[in-house]
Amino acid sequence: MKNIDLILYNGDILTIDENLSTANWIAVDKGSIIDIGNNDEYKKYINNAKEKIDLMGKTVLPGFYDSHVHLVQTGLNLLSVDLSDVQSIVELQERIRKATYKKPEGQLIRGIGYDDLRVSECRMPTRYELDKCAPNHPVWINRVEYHISSINSMALNSLNIPFDLEGIIRDERGLPDGRLTGKASAYIRGQILNNFSDSIRKKGVNKALDLAISKGVTTVGALEGGFVFHNRDAEFIINNNTKFPIDINLFYQTIDVDMVKGKQLNRIGGCIFLDGSFGSRNAALKEDYSDQKNNKGRLFFSQEELNEFILNAHKENLQITVHAIGDRAIEQILNSYEYALTKYKRENHRHRIEHFELPSDEHIKRAKDLELVLSMQPSYEYYWGDKGDLYDKRLGERRKKTNPFKKIVESGLIIAGGSDSDVTKIDPLLGIHTAVNHPNKEYSISPIEAIKLFTINGAYSVFEEDIKGSIEIGKWADLVVLDKNPLKVKKEEIKDINVELTLKQGYIIFKNKGDIDG
Repeated sequence: MKNIDLILYNGDILTIDENLSTANWIAVDKGSIIDIGNNDEYKKYINNAKEKIDLMGKTVLPGFYDSHVHLVQTGLNLLSVDLSDVQSIVELQERIRKATYKKPEGQLIRGIGYDDLRVSECRMPTRYELDKCAPNHPVWINRVEYHISSINSMALNSLNIPFDLEGIIRDERGLPDGRLTGKASAYIRGQILNNFSDSIRKKGVNKALDLAISKGVTTVGALEGGFVFHNRDAEFIINNNTKFPIDINLFYQTIDVDMVKGKQLNRIGGCIFLDGSFGSRNAALKEDYSDQKNNKGRLFFSQEELNEFILNAHKENLQITVHAIGDRAIEQILNSYEYALTKYKRENHRHRIEHFELPSDEHIKRAKDLELVLSMQPSYEYYWGDKGDLYDKRLGERRKKTNPFKKIVESGLIIAGGSDSDVTKIDPLLGIHTAVNHPNKEYSISPIEAIKLFTINGAYSVFEEDIKGSIEIGKWADLVVLDKNPLKVKKEEIKDINVELTLKQGYIIFKNKGDIDG
């Protein structure tokens, strides 16, 4: 028998193939799976394998997909001041003050992950409050989902913001108070992000990929560039895509079809914002926000504008995806996909909708009829889904309709799971856990269905199910080894499962401090 590169044996292997088969050993050569089996059949390979891994009963799954990551921004955030756990503006000030000790005067301090709903003041900080803790550094604070920000006076004076720009919040004297929404917040992002060098991007992305790999991720859907982020992010991914340790599938966040075709890309969109977010109260709803009357959010495109973009991209044979959170935005994109598919028939397009957080039963049916793929983020429910959390505050009784995974799965639609990092952390096991333990129990799905969201469904969502997403002969040996089996632990404990090994095409790229000898 010829030599092979790797044998993994004595495991509890969930293949996630069509029959949901199990096995206890895998043989790998030249990056691909060449054989799978049970019992002691692996012994025919053991003497000819260059590397042997005794799994010691640990569980093996296909390497995870995270289908919705803002990779460059996640990396830049890892280089920023984490404010996700502050409970007051005073605590924020102290954290920013400490950051000033580590940076020369005049150098930007960026705070990320700030959630105004979790601090005692229930608001963003003003520039006057930021000036007190950092008078000699420009400061930029991002709300957790990026649609709102705050800057201090040094940042305000250095960035040349047009005084009449929509979204500038003013004090009682009519002066900008440092808090920015909508176009003003996006303008600031563009100005600041353009000043980050590619060497800083590289440093951040390397940290982000290390984090992803430690969570068992072997393929990332990177949604880069565009209105809230910066096109330099997308260009960085294009220019460096062969240098990353795992696979990066880029969605360029633009409506410029000619540019995307010129770059020989086959996907367009991502967070092309049809609406905003629930946190900022600008996700587009059919009824008012529960905590703000006469506000239904907003749509950022007219139906005619969206129809034109979708039809153009569809006719150019691109795979399309857009951001639609509220029920009004979901309806708008369904209208546009119907328009394009009526005008120009095309099989197996796999167009996507990102988020799809508040669909009606009719929306689910229409999405199924259109053969769409839904890219959803189960961890939203972990952070925002309980009584008293974000969905409850913004939507009231409608929180009982958010992210209805079970209805969607039962309809036959494919859900690809993601994190929307850095809105929530890259952590597929937390996503699996939350899909199984939905706060609205009638929307919970089984552990095996939840695993599919982050494996074979992720592969399907980008036309890669023939080479990845399940453990089958001929597919790449992208694997994750877990210390426990998600199908066998108590469902409430799935999030506590640890990643022991991550393998990319048969090579170990992450090893935990466990007892597996590999």
